[in-house]
Amino acid sequence: MERAAAEALVRALWARFQARDWASARQLLRDDFTSTWWTSGERFDGADAYITVQARYPEGWTIRLIECEALAGGRVLSVSRVDHPPHSFFATATWRVENGRLASVDEYWATWEEPPAWRAPGVLPGCRRIDWRDDPRAAAP
Repeated sequence: MERAAAEALVRALWARFQARDWASARQLLRDDFTSTWWTSGERFDGADAYITVQARYPEGWTIRLIECEALAGGRVLSVSRVDHPPHSFFATATWRVENGRLASVDEYWATWEEPPAWRAPGVLPGCRRIDWRDDPRAAAP
């Protein structure tokens, strides 16, 4: 599969998640799809398991896709922000594409948090605060 098509597949999945179109999202996955959430130590075996966990996540969230880039070897890297007030989460994911469908993903989730005092502006040279909500790359998938 060419890189542009692999990237489009991942973008389509994020868009279907945002639309809560679980049946359509499921069609993009191989039956033996696996998802590993390294930061929480969870693995979901099978496409149905992955779609179920997505669909059961408590409602109220919005996805913003920050980056999506096809890599070599049928892999795609995506970086997204999920706003679920009062929290925001960031997901870095490496997807693997096989035969036109998503075969697996390794996801690393992080929560936005205030930096410690030792990294406050004025304490370290060149350190300044930014507002992560102003990232111009973050857009609806």
